[in-house]
Amino acid sequence: MKTLALYHDLYLYACSTTEISEKDKSYVLRHCKDLRVHELKNKDLGINLTKAFFSGLPFQTGIFHNEDIVKEIETAVKDWKIDHVYCQLIRMAENVKDLKVGKTIDYMDAFGFGMKQRSKMGGLIKRLIYNIESRRVKKYEKSIFQHFDNHTVITPKDAERIDVPDEELHVIPNGVNTKFFTNTGGVEEFDLVFVGNMGYLPNIDASKYLVEKILPKLNEKSGREYKVLIAGARPTPEVINLAKSNGVTVGGWMEDIRTAYKSGRMFVAPIFNGIGQQNKILEAISMEIPCIVNGSVAHSLGLEKDKHCLVAESPDDFVAEIIRLENDATLMG
Repeated sequence: MKTLALYHDLYLYACSTTEISEKDKSYVLRHCKDLRVHELKNKDLGINLTKAFFSGLPFQTGIFHNEDIVKEIETAVKDWKIDHVYCQLIRMAENVKDLKVGKTIDYMDAFGFGMKQRSKMGGLIKRLIYNIESRRVKKYEKSIFQHFDNHTVITPKDAERIDVPDEELHVIPNGVNTKFFTNTGGVEEFDLVFVGNMGYLPNIDASKYLVEKILPKLNEKSGREYKVLIAGARPTPEVINLAKSNGVTVGGWMEDIRTAYKSGRMFVAPIFNGIGQQNKILEAISMEIPCIVNGSVAHSLGLEKDKHCLVAESPDDFVAEIIRLENDATLMG
């Protein structure tokens, strides 16, 4: 939004499942001319999901779609005299697909592929739901394409995973502000750190993998107790409970996330079921913190093994790479 506002008069229409504070609205209004928020109550969510179930829409699209939202957006487009609509994610696409103005959809990630990955994990009911959602999302990613003039995605790998014309799907990767994400020094309170949105399933799984699978083996192999920091907004009960393990701190929301990065000697990210581009890795690298990631994450970011990061695929691999970092001063530098 900050970048778009430099070149355009920007207006924002958003849906939210929680109440938005006036403070947050005021902050957003620094970067746009006007803001309208449709707050969905629990009753709305139930109705929207029920309609999505029978209509065949992806649940993540259906939950943010109803006729009231469609009409509100149509009114906003007229009131604001909008020339072009930028739709972020397929979750809002159903509400804007029929607008008679230029439109761009940002798929961001290959969510259909991501749902399929998640369907391989968890209990029977969870796997069933993710399988259904995967099929619906893949179908919808393809069908919604024709309603938009421009189409973007975040990585070449995600572009390959969406069944739409390659030549019309533009890859626009994320970046980080290297002037902001600079390590100015500080006390390294923890040995290992992992940062992310802790309400996001791949980050939840990565946190659990780090604490439950890597940490015990690392402590046993090294003969000492490593200290771990997990930091990020919206930690779920699963993540919060990880703090019950010896040496583990769950930091939650931080006003300045650089504090979390600087608190650890190594950044460990065992993300096996994520999609898109992992900004947290770019931020850690910009902060000059040694990173250990799995191969798919390194590939999606174009990182070279042993040059930009270390790569591991199993708990034993991660332990070996952590100990390798400990014993090689040139790698830590």
